[in-house]
Amino acid sequence: MLHTKAIFKGSSLLLLFLCLSYSGFCQMMLAKKIQFENSDELTLRQMLDTLSTTNNFYFSYESSLLKLDRPLINNHYSGSIGNLLVQELGNEYEFKELPGYIIIRYAPEKLDLDAEMETQFNRVTVKGYIKNTRTNEGVSQASIYDKNSLVSTLTDENGFFKLKYKKNNASIWLTLSKENYRDTTFLLLPVVNIKAKKDSRTFRYIPGDGTTQEIEESFLGNLFIGFRQRLQGINVGSYFAESPVQMSLVPGVSSKGMFNSQTISNFSLNLIGGYTAGIEGLEVAGIFNINKRDVKSVQVAGIFNLVGGSSQGLQVGGIYNSVYKNVQGLQIGGIYNHVKGNVKGLQIGGIANRVDRVADVQIGGIVNHAQTSRNFQLAGIGNHASESAAFQLSGISNVVSDSVNNQFTSIINRAKVVNGFQFGLVNIAEENDYPIGFLNFIKNGEMNLAYHFDESGFSHLNFRSGGKKTYGILGIAYQHRDVDAPYAFEVGFGFHILTDHKFSLDSEFVALTASDFVSIYNNVQSFRLIAGVKMGNSLRIFAGPSLNFAFLDPGQTDFVGGWNIMEKTTIHGIYRSYGGVTAGLQLIL
Repeated sequence: MLHTKAIFKGSSLLLLFLCLSYSGFCQMMLAKKIQFENSDELTLRQMLDTLSTTNNFYFSYESSLLKLDRPLINNHYSGSIGNLLVQELGNEYEFKELPGYIIIRYAPEKLDLDAEMETQFNRVTVKGYIKNTRTNEGVSQASIYDKNSLVSTLTDENGFFKLKYKKNNASIWLTLSKENYRDTTFLLLPVVNIKAKKDSRTFRYIPGDGTTQEIEESFLGNLFIGFRQRLQGINVGSYFAESPVQMSLVPGVSSKGMFNSQTISNFSLNLIGGYTAGIEGLEVAGIFNINKRDVKSVQVAGIFNLVGGSSQGLQVGGIYNSVYKNVQGLQIGGIYNHVKGNVKGLQIGGIANRVDRVADVQIGGIVNHAQTSRNFQLAGIGNHASESAAFQLSGISNVVSDSVNNQFTSIINRAKVVNGFQFGLVNIAEENDYPIGFLNFIKNGEMNLAYHFDESGFSHLNFRSGGKKTYGILGIAYQHRDVDAPYAFEVGFGFHILTDHKFSLDSEFVALTASDFVSIYNNVQSFRLIAGVKMGNSLRIFAGPSLNFAFLDPGQTDFVGGWNIMEKTTIHGIYRSYGGVTAGLQLIL
């Protein structure tokens, strides 16, 4: 994998660089004059880092091919940067300059070309043979491309190739590239025109980072990217051409031929699918788009988009989007979106969204996942954040491995630390002051089992669980008087008004329902104010008044007791408000 080294600071090193009096990179860095005294044992790594820092450029190289921690050969040096690199690394390495970079390539071998041109009607055919200058043997699978037209091909197993052009009487600049060989360019002059015209097209150097190999070795990459295109990428490496427009039927069958995967275009149209270096404008595909590097502005595919760099703007995939770095803008996938970096914007997936790092906003039909959810997650079934989240809203579950601000769902919420609230049937956390649910398992909260009586002759068995401020109530009750529906079920919520080591004061809202499951349904809602006194570490006695509202079936007057405040009887039932009292004992779990 290609590395880019930038800055090194070493106070123990005495390294003095004296540069010429011009400024800027200007394609002249290898010729810059420097002078240094190596007072300590300066390593190759330290020398490269300090050179790049002092002269405001980057070295780009494959670190596995350099012995970076060995001492320098030269203790004293005065001369150009290029000559210093040759002395330290040897003649087996090639050094190239591009704006902001000096590229170090291991290239012990050299290429040579024997070629001839044939003209017939409006076509020019270049036939040739590429050989190793040391052995005179043909070189197979070498890349040959014209920097002006971007016509390209690979040599066969014996080193022969054939290129076809439209006749335009222009000079042909053929560049030969092969891994471990030095890049070589030859000028071919047509008979009708001896005026050379070079490099009308802009080329870029973009350091590699391993994502191209990941894309090509992925399932979709193996399925759609051919062997010859992979070799082209290995040979040409991180050099890319700019082109306003490109069109493809499938990868490798395009207006740029096999060089399409080394082309950055402003407009790209892929009838079935295409494999390009990147897009800075608009890309549309009937089925798929595959890009080595960044995509900017708009990308639309009927089935999937696969981007090795970042996506900036709008990305729409009929089924699937995959981005190996970051997304900034809007990403829409009919079924699934996957981003290996960060999402700064909105991600919408028909079924699922996944972000390996930080996501701003995710909306998934079924599930969302992110390492960190910065703002909001909305899912039909579940949300998951492996580190932290801001607000999660789902139909069934929300899970955060560390901290979350707020969680809202119908079934279960789980987090380590909750800064706001959890709303769900079941809430689980180590720290949470405001759980809102019937079952709350909070490590820094309290759970207790309570048995108590009330003014209507009910005995209650309740389980209370919650945090430092709110708690849930779940229980059963039995009416000791002779009534038609003596068994009841109750749920409710409570709030700790006062919490002290010995004394407590709580307010509760509880709904009780009693039924024979045939024709009788009686409902009572109660507001309670409960004072408690703790007896030891595990027991608490409590008592307090209540305000109750009963909705009873006709003929159920004796179902409740207490001190009557208001009562109204209609053909539909009995509506009654009354005061009461409750008292009992809590076992603290």
